[in-house]
Amino acid sequence: MAALRDRARELLERWKEEIQRLPVPAHIDLVTGEAGECLERLADAILAMVENGEEAASFQPGGEMYRLAGEMGKLRFRQGFSVEELVQEHVILRNEFWNLFHRSVDMKRVVDFQLEKKINSSFDNLLQAAAAAYYYQGSKEVMENPLRDPVTGLYNQSYFHGRMMEELRRAVRYKHEIALVLCEVGNYHRLLEDWGKEETEEALRYIASAISRLTRECDVIARLGEATFAALLPETGWRGGKVMAERLCRYLEKELPSRAAGGECPELYWGLASFPDEVRLPEMLYTCAVEALRGARSLACGEIAVYRGAESGERP
Repeated sequence: MAALRDRARELLERWKEEIQRLPVPAHIDLVTGEAGECLERLADAILAMVENGEEAASFQPGGEMYRLAGEMGKLRFRQGFSVEELVQEHVILRNEFWNLFHRSVDMKRVVDFQLEKKINSSFDNLLQAAAAAYYYQGSKEVMENPLRDPVTGLYNQSYFHGRMMEELRRAVRYKHEIALVLCEVGNYHRLLEDWGKEETEEALRYIASAISRLTRECDVIARLGEATFAALLPETGWRGGKVMAERLCRYLEKELPSRAAGGECPELYWGLASFPDEVRLPEMLYTCAVEALRGARSLACGEIAVYRGAESGERP
């Protein structure tokens, strides 16, 4: 079993490959930063339990790993995970662990069913802790402000997704266009280190204010997760959405450096998707906008990445 623990990195890499298939916000560093540190500790503890079943105690309520899983649940809430994505993350980790386990163990040996039972119970406890903390964080936010993000004053993620579904139904019913623009601060975590939390949040408020002022009253503006903003533009196609995004981008590129005070400046990336021009299924609008935002990382800051459907060809 000692060899199994040596393969903790392989477990993390397999998990990373699978978890990146989830439609999570593009700015989230899934296996680096705070989330990566939590996952590494959890993976090491799970593999240590394979060698010593007594380690299962730390996965019980009140144990160290149980508390760590709770912190992970709170983090995923702040990052904008849905509860379905939170559950899927744990399912993937469990599946990849067992795939690695069964490849690593000599199958001629007698299977220790008590050990397998302890491991499965520990995975259940991890998910229980993460989900409980996630829901607590969500309930706390709803009690404090049911519609607005407390930092920027924009609509929050829960309200935004509800409005997006409503606007998409209206677009389908009346055969109208609708566009979704996503903007992320790509170097958000570096800004936290360079500027500190207070100054970084002030920059987020400035960006939020600019987006609100330079869009229409009928547009739905929200903050999603830590460093992603969304602008839902009813009755707007991809061309109109791109014009709006470019106007916002030029304004912020001009104004933000003066707020950096010689330090690192916010790096903004932009992704755009539109229905029905490029996205044929309305329920895929958000996923396609996220895909465009991911693609923006390979572009120069300030370029707008537009999602192109399979039938768009070389359309400019």
